[in-house]
Amino acid sequence: MATPLPYGQARFSYIGELGSGGLGRVRKVKIIETNDPGKPLHSEWACKQLNESWADHPTMQERFNREINALKRMSHTNIVSFEGENVNPGRFYLMHLYTDTVRKFIAGGNKVGDWRFIAGLGAVLADAMAYAHDLGFTHRDLKPDNILFNGGGPLVIADWGLGYFIHKHSKVLQQLTRGGMGTEYYCSLEQWSTGKCDGRGDIYSLGMTLDEMVTGAQRSIVVGMGLNGPATAETSAGAKRFNSLLLSMTRFLPDYRPATMREIATELRAAVAAG
Repeated sequence: MATPLPYGQARFSYIGELGSGGLGRVRKVKIIETNDPGKPLHSEWACKQLNESWADHPTMQERFNREINALKRMSHTNIVSFEGENVNPGRFYLMHLYTDTVRKFIAGGNKVGDWRFIAGLGAVLADAMAYAHDLGFTHRDLKPDNILFNGGGPLVIADWGLGYFIHKHSKVLQQLTRGGMGTEYYCSLEQWSTGKCDGRGDIYSLGMTLDEMVTGAQRSIVVGMGLNGPATAETSAGAKRFNSLLLSMTRFLPDYRPATMREIATELRAAVAAG
């Protein structure tokens, strides 16, 4: 007779690949044995681990552990939640399974031009990022690919580890699978140049993301130099506030951007209220 699993543990099998980037890979898994009330038998989850090429690299292991520890500390509706980790070699963690990304949302032409709807979503994302910043966590790779959701469910910000490697000399960045201008499109000048940024780098990335959600496409830009035109052609008071905010969020010098995500959330909601 097989020894039952200790309480709180479960076993799973891999059932499909969900995505792979420069640092990590995410696979779909199914629970095949469980003694964890939160992991019902046959339930499906997402499992993230380091790519084979980086699995034995000490610096990559340190960064991945940092991502796991960050998720353990954060608890927010709009930030991906930590749902368990392995007890055997080969570091990984479990998270909820999401079927959609904002990248797919944009590609499908959803809500193009509806700046009010996008501003509302942006305020929710800014609230989540303000929470993370208050705890001392900077994302550094905020973009449509890393914002997930299920159906009409809440947006969830994922992938809190790769951003440490986003800069123009990064070997990890060179291995990313990218479309359009890729990750660098959302990267602030200070991060692109040095590999370092504070919360104002995330503000830049959110501004670029919201603009793309409204316009439905990436612009022709110089990396880190921000937006070169309005997101919406509407001339209402609210539209003008929205356009002005996105331009200020993506200024090339961090000191000229709004200082906090909390300010961003407040102004986005004010723009919508202004009509």
